[in-house]
Parts: sequence; structure tokens; C-alpha cells
Amino acid sequence: MLSNNLFKKKSVWIYCLLSVLCVLVIFSIVKVIIVGPSEFINECLELFGGDTKQNWVFLVAGSKGWDNYRHQADVSHAYQTLLNNGIPVDRIIVMMTDDVAFDSKNPYHGELFNHPNGSDVYQGVQVDYKGEEVRSEHFLNILNGNKAAMINLGSGRVIESKHRDNIFVYFVGHGTTGILAFPENYLYADELNNALQSMYSNRKFSSMLLYIDSCRAGSLFDGILSEYNSIFAVTAAGPRESSWSTYCNEGDGKLDVCLGDEFSCTWIEDQANLGKLYPLQVNELVEKRTVLNHFNYIRNTVKLSNVMPYGDFSIGQNKLSSYIGKSPEVFSKYSHYNNNALSFNTRNDTLKSSVNFSKNTYKPYQIKEQYNGKNNTMKQRTLYNSIMRKMMYKVFNKILQNVIKQLPGFVEHIDELKELPSNLPLNVFPCYRQTLDYITTNCFSLPKNIYSLNEVHIFFNLCTRVIDSKWKSEEFYVLFEQVVHNVCSKNSSTFSNSLKMINIY
Repeated sequence: MLSNNLFKKKSVWIYCLLSVLCVLVIFSIVKVIIVGPSEFINECLELFGGDTKQNWVFLVAGSKGWDNYRHQADVSHAYQTLLNNGIPVDRIIVMMTDDVAFDSKNPYHGELFNHPNGSDVYQGVQVDYKGEEVRSEHFLNILNGNKAAMINLGSGRVIESKHRDNIFVYFVGHGTTGILAFPENYLYADELNNALQSMYSNRKFSSMLLYIDSCRAGSLFDGILSEYNSIFAVTAAGPRESSWSTYCNEGDGKLDVCLGDEFSCTWIEDQANLGKLYPLQVNELVEKRTVLNHFNYIRNTVKLSNVMPYGDFSIGQNKLSSYIGKSPEVFSKYSHYNNNALSFNTRNDTLKSSVNFSKNTYKPYQIKEQYNGKNNTMKQRTLYNSIMRKMMYKVFNKILQNVIKQLPGFVEHIDELKELPSNLPLNVFPCYRQTLDYITTNCFSLPKNIYSLNEVHIFFNLCTRVIDSKWKSEEFYVLFEQVVHNVCSKNSSTFSNSLKMINIY
């Protein structure tokens, strides 16, 4: 009898224990669905006394010069927005050449604007790395937390993330097939992928979100970025298409800069204007919004390119605020502007505001005669651009033709070599990198001439075909270097004059 009672009591306790476990499991599943797996793990660790997670942000404008005004305006606006979202200033690292706000062509000295009716977004931006420090190897060292490599450079700050931290990387600039362009050199997709894989293997983050705004940005990740490494990348354009600038005003034909980029302004303005658009639901939206929610909004809003997702889609279930913070204020001081209708200018690959900008609404670019009227700078720059494009097209074609003449079975495929590649095998990148380095060394600097970005993919295709044909790399490199030297030596005087034009314009 006594044993029966004990058995019954044990059964009740076991039943209660199993019921509690079932409730906890159901609660955990619901919680994971609501906040995402990464956020759920972080909350559990914090509950049981684990290290507090931190957010790290890396903002990069990969270009220089007045013509690229929009990139530094994008980064400056992103900085203000994320700061307003509660990201600590010591967790934001900024890399940009910082040569636009104080450019002599800027009639509003020391100010940058990212919207025709916006506020100055430059004031207060702390730039960690500027000028010649904006290079691809520095980008990788900062991202990897290699503090020793950044001694005596800029602020010396790097991303010192730990295994529970989240990282948000935003890059805006120029790019092409498998390349992000920096002012003095290139960052190749294999180099970026190696860095990301190394960070993942060394547990330097819990998860990472990348926003990349450049032409053909998708080529950096398509078929390359792992689906299982807690990294999610969103690109402004697919592997074989351009991204677009926005808020460009040609006016009487004398204004020659754009204030922002369509992808960048879309995600930044969305953050700055949540309270304005949804004043009653803003707190609920911020709490519930996931990375994939934000991606879908950007993809549906951007009209001129296909915004693309890559990598680990489980990260898409995480809260967006766990990467870019959440604003304690309903309205950002950088969000007060009018939403003007936009019209597309397909001829110039830009998105142009249809508003007729006046001095009050289009502040930065009203002093026309001083910089464009008397000196005809715009006409000279347009002429220079045309000359450089034609010259590079001619040189690239000459190199390609002379190389394939000496490669059996290549001549009949010359048209295929000029098409954008459908995929980018990682084993082709060493050859791709070396061929472009040969041209930069012997002809002209490719990174300093963004017009070359539309054509360099032909050398990726050439390298792919060489590797597939079982040609020995050493033999091909010798042949290629000899051809490049011969072609470029015949045009050395032209290149010399072009370099002088670069310094002027």
C-alpha cells in the first residue's frame, strides 16, 4: 500500500516536471519565432549571467572627389541615424576620404546634404580613417580586429568584437564584377570571403549584417558567401547590373553631383522616418521588425535595380535593431524634409528629383558661375570622361586581341569574353587580380579611373577560360605581361597626358 502511494507521488512529480518542460519548450519555440534564434540565445545567456552583447558598426565610403559627393553624404547620414538609434559612438568606425565637405567647389563649406530638403548630415561625424588611409587592406584589418596593423594610422580603432557581438557593415561606392573599388586599389571577392570566413571560424561575432551599395555588388557574394556562417548580405544590385544614384539636379546643365544613392537613401530614410510615417505604431514596429522585413521594404522601394539577399537566411529572422539600434525618439532631427515625387533619368543612370530646387530647398549647389560658368569645368570634365572611356576601351580590346591570338581556340570566343560572367569561381581570382595589376603597373591606374570598371570583367572571363583550358598559369602570366607591356609602351605619351588630366579634374 505504502509503495503504491510512493509510486503515485513519484508519478505526479514526473508528470508535473514533464508538463513544466513542455511549457518551457513551447515558450522557447514561440520566443525563437518572435525574436529570432540569435536574439533568443543572447537573452538566455544574459539571463544566466553571460557577457553583455555589443553592436559594432563599420561605415565605409569607398571613393573620393567632388563627383562622388553622394557616397560621403550617404555615410554621414548613416552615421547620424545609427547614433540617433542608440549605437554608442565608440562602437561606430567611419572610413571615408573626407575630401568633399571642405572641397573648394562646395559653396556651403563644411556641410553635406543627403536630401534636397534635408539638414546638414556632416556636423559631428567622427571620421576614423581618411585620405590615403582609405584602402582595401586597411578595410580588412579593421574588420578583422587587427589592431597591430593599424598602429599610427587614423584613430587606430578596429572592430574588437567577441563571439556574442553583432556586426553591421555598410559600404557605398563603386564596384564591378567581383570587386569593390577603393581610391587606390581594389578589394576582391575572394579576399572579402576569406576575411569573413576567418572571422566566423575564430568566433569573432554572433552574427553579421552587410549592406553593400555598388554596381554589380551581388557578384561579391553570389555562389560565394556561405549559407551557414551567420552572415547575411544585402546588395543594392545583382551580379550583373548597376546601382543608381538619386537626388540629382541637372537644372540648366551646370550641376554635376548627386546627393545620394537610391539603395542607401532608401534604408537610411526608412530608419529616420519611421516615426513620421507611423507615429502610433513606431515602437511596435521597431520591436518586431526583422532583418528580412527591412530587406523586403528596401527591395520593394528601390526601383532601378534588384536588391538582392545572400548568405545565412536564418539571420533574417533576427531583429533589425540588434544591428542598427532603435531610436529613442519618434522623429530624427535628420528626417525633416518633404517627400517630393521622383522621376527617372535613364540616360545618365540616375534617379532625379522632379522638384525645381530653389535656394531655400536645394542649399548646397546654388553657386554655379563661380565654379562652372567662367571656367567651363563641367564641359572639360565631360570631355575628359569621354576621352578616358574611349582610350580604355581601345587599350583593353588591343590587349585582349593580342593575347587570344597566341592562345589556341580562343579567337572564336572573343564575343563571349566580353559578356558579363554568369558565375565567379574563387580559383579564378588570383589570375584576375594579377592581370589587372599588370595593367595598373604598365598602363594606368585602374582604381583611379572608374570608367574601367565597366570593362575589366573581360579579364575575369579570359582567366576562367585559361584555367579551364589547362594552360599553365606561369606561361599565361608571362604572355599577358609581355602583351600589356607592348601595348602600353606604344601609348605611353597618351597615358602621361591622361594622368595630368586626372590631377586637374
